[in-house]
Order: sequence, then structure tokens, then C-alpha cells
Amino acid sequence: MSTQKFNYVFLLLLITPAILMAQPRPLSLSEALTLADENNLNVKSAEARIEAARAQYRMTNSVFLPGLEASHTGVSTNDPLSAFGFKLKQEIVQESDFNPDLLNDPGTMENFQTKLELQQPLLNLDGIYARKAAKNQLDALSFQSNRVKLNIRYEVKKAYFMLELAESSVKVLEKSVAVANEALRLTKDNAEQGFAKEADVLEASVRLEERKNQLLEAKNQQQTANDFLAHLLGLEFSEQIETTDSLIQPPMQVIIDQNTVNLESRSDMMAYQKQIEAGENMVKSNKMKFIPRLNAFGAVEWNDDNLFGTSANNYMVGASLSWSLFNGYKNTGAIQHASAQLDEARYNYEDYLSKSQVEINRATRKMTLNYNRIQSSKLAKEQANESLRIRTNRFKQGLEKTADLLMAEALTSQKELEYIQSIYNYKQAIFQMELLIEQDINE
Repeated sequence: MSTQKFNYVFLLLLITPAILMAQPRPLSLSEALTLADENNLNVKSAEARIEAARAQYRMTNSVFLPGLEASHTGVSTNDPLSAFGFKLKQEIVQESDFNPDLLNDPGTMENFQTKLELQQPLLNLDGIYARKAAKNQLDALSFQSNRVKLNIRYEVKKAYFMLELAESSVKVLEKSVAVANEALRLTKDNAEQGFAKEADVLEASVRLEERKNQLLEAKNQQQTANDFLAHLLGLEFSEQIETTDSLIQPPMQVIIDQNTVNLESRSDMMAYQKQIEAGENMVKSNKMKFIPRLNAFGAVEWNDDNLFGTSANNYMVGASLSWSLFNGYKNTGAIQHASAQLDEARYNYEDYLSKSQVEINRATRKMTLNYNRIQSSKLAKEQANESLRIRTNRFKQGLEKTADLLMAEALTSQKELEYIQSIYNYKQAIFQMELLIEQDINE
């Protein structure tokens, strides 16, 4: 391979990644929602909280399941009582060991004990209700996690069409720059022929620079919208996203029948309800601490004078009934504390339910208002376009001033952007209503 060909290949290898990175990524709204479900950090954080709560719930299995412990202990002593006891455990007691001199001064004695101990709960009512409370908390976090996912989907929908809005704004302003540039060219031609003044040329130049600055600002907003959507989807900020679902389309008016909306079945409401149930079970759990506990236990051990020896063994089984009759009002205070927290949870639920109904009423009015604004802004846009068309034709014939043409073009661009914004506002209102009622709305 010649040096020139090698240079071409090397250059191609260098620029290919840059070309690929510069290519925008086409993305539909449904694909964006799927990426958010998989990659969004808030969603993953909510799932981690569920796993933590599930682990805490598994810990309450100890209310029913046995506990088993194994130990090995080595002891060396010349304590008379312990030494004689170890001989008994090792099953090596002889008649000579009852000699008072040996009993009083047994010398050094070693004992190695291997022990297995089993503890089996039989009746622990406070633990049973605490387990139910842990299950309620797990269910509450599951509902909260679902609500987090729905919130993220709402944010993705807004961000997706915000990017579409920014892209559309850039297109409108690019067209405006082209019109202003053409107006400047025609004004210069007219000035050279004596049909326009130098002031008209300066005014057209200023107008062109203004539109260019607005275009730069719109492109900056487009990049900001791209970065925010990439953040929500868990993508690299360097990745450019190209929206494939169009924002600019005549939407249908949506009417919500509030009689069919059941707020109490919403995920966040269900989470509140589970938290109230958890509070009720914690009150019961604290009350059950006044009830006796019943537990069984058993142990088997091996004793030897050698490490890990098993020359002698014994066992012990039994049951324990314990009853805490008075502990300085600790249990009573715990009941009062749990009852107060339960009351707080109930009040918060009623307050949140009322606020949510207010939000739905406000969102309903917002949808109607934004839909009406679409109709009025569409009419204003069409009228401005027609006015610009007429003034452009008259300007080309020398019958219109440059200032009038530029004012008409500015008004047209403004009304075009207002129309696009009104559609976005209406869609955003629909997305908000979807979140509030947790139902997909088909326009």
C-alpha cells in the first residue's frame, strides 16, 4: 500500500467515529418511554428502595422460623467447681475425684465444648403484627415506585415534545432569517436604483441580525432540551436525539368525565392507604407486647479435653414463657407514639386526597383553556401569513416600505411560534391529566 493510500485510510478511520457520533438518533415517543423505564436513575432508585423493604420483610420470617447457632469454646481453669463440672460433662469422673484434696485443688483442667443450639418461636403476637406492618410498607413502596415511574413518563413526554417544540422553533426562525435576508437584498437593490433610502438598508440589516440572534438562542434552547431528555433516558449528553413523533398536528379536544375517575385507586393514594394499614398494625404490635411470649429451645453439646473432641455429649430441650409486666411505661409510650403517627397518616391522606381533587379540577380547566387558545392562535397565524404574503408582493413591486414588510414578517414569526407553543401547552395539559388519573388519554 502506498503512503498516500495509507494516509487516506488512516484519515477515514479517524473521521468515521466523529461522523457516526454526529448522526442524530431517531427516537419515537414510545421508544423514549421504554428507555426511561430501563435507564432512568429515579426509577432505579425506587426499585432499590423496594428491594430494601423486601429484605426487611424477609427479616420478619424470624417470627416463625427457627434460629440455629453453632459454637466451639475452649477453656482452661483450676476453679474447683468448674473443673469438677467439666469432668462430669466429659464423663470421666472417678472415685478418686471425690478426694477432698482433689476437690479443693484439682489443678489445671481443659475442656473443649462444641454446641448446637436451636430456638423456635411458638407464640409472639407482637412480632406477627410487626411482620404485617413490614408487608404493608413493602406494598406502599411498590405503589410509590409505580408512581415514580408514571412521574418519569410524564416528564419524558413533556421533554420529548419540548425538544420537538425547540426544533420547530428553529425551523420557523430559519425561515424568518431567510425572509429577512431576502428583504435586505431587495432593499439594497432598491437603494442602488434610488427607490430606497440608506436608512431602510440599515433597518433591514438590524432586523436580519436580530433574527439571527433569535435563531442562535433557539438552537441553544434546542440543545438544552436535548440534554434534559437524554438525562431522563439515561443517554450520553453527546448523543443528539431526533424526534419522530410530530407536535404540529391539529389535536382533538379531550373531555374528561370526572364521575369515572377514582382517585382512591391511584398509586400514590394506594401507597398512603398501605402506610395507614402499617400504622394500624404497629399499634396492634405494641399492644401485643403486654401478652406473654412463648418460645421453645433445644441444645446438644459435645465435651472433650481435646480440640474439637466429641467423646461425651448431652442435650437439653425446653420451653420458655415470658411476660413483661412493667417496664417503666415503655410499652405504653410506644402505643401512644404509634397511635399518634397513625392519626397523622390518616390526616395526611385526607389532605392529599383533597388537594389531588383540586389539581384535577384545575387541570380540566387548563385543558379547555389551552384547546381554545389553539383555535385562536391558528386563526391569528393564518391571518399573519396572508398579510405577509400581500405585503411581500407589494414590496417586490415597490409599493410597500421595508419597515412595514419587516413588521409583517416579525408578526408572522411570532404568531407561528405562538401556535406551536399553544399545541405544546395543550399536550402538556393532557399529559398532566394522564398522570392525575393514571389513564392514557387518546386524542
